[in-house]
Amino acid sequence: MNVFESDAKLIVTGWLVQEDVDFLAETDRLSFFLYLYELLAKNDGLPSDFSGFTLEPLLNQPQLLKYRDAYRADPAAFTKAAVAAYQRQPKQVNESLATMAYVLVKNNSLEFLQDFVHGFDFWQGWQRNHQPSQTWALTQHDQERIAKYFDRQA
Repeated sequence: MNVFESDAKLIVTGWLVQEDVDFLAETDRLSFFLYLYELLAKNDGLPSDFSGFTLEPLLNQPQLLKYRDAYRADPAAFTKAAVAAYQRQPKQVNESLATMAYVLVKNNSLEFLQDFVHGFDFWQGWQRNHQPSQTWALTQHDQERIAKYFDRQA
């Protein structure tokens, strides 16, 4: 699992393993969780990294193919790598944002998550350009969507 050694998303995935190890088997949900974690971080003005995400053409949703493929190839090794990454750097995870992303993804259908994500201007820009850009800011509309869903102030 050396390919993930310095990957911040793997550290967040390790946090997720501590909360719900069975969640990893739902690789579409894992991708949504990580995408929304990055979106929430961006919303809060924290560093965010959308590298590695691709548009899944059939369902038109974010997908981390290297995570999906690594988990499917060897679930035990992927889980072990995620736990080890988290244990090395647990403070790198914003637990509040991770919890918010987890609750959103765990408690909603994939159809809801697709519609929720598609409603963001950030997503629409990604669709037009086929990849997200670190320089894009979240619009007021996007910040209000997050605030409304999580009952937070925009």
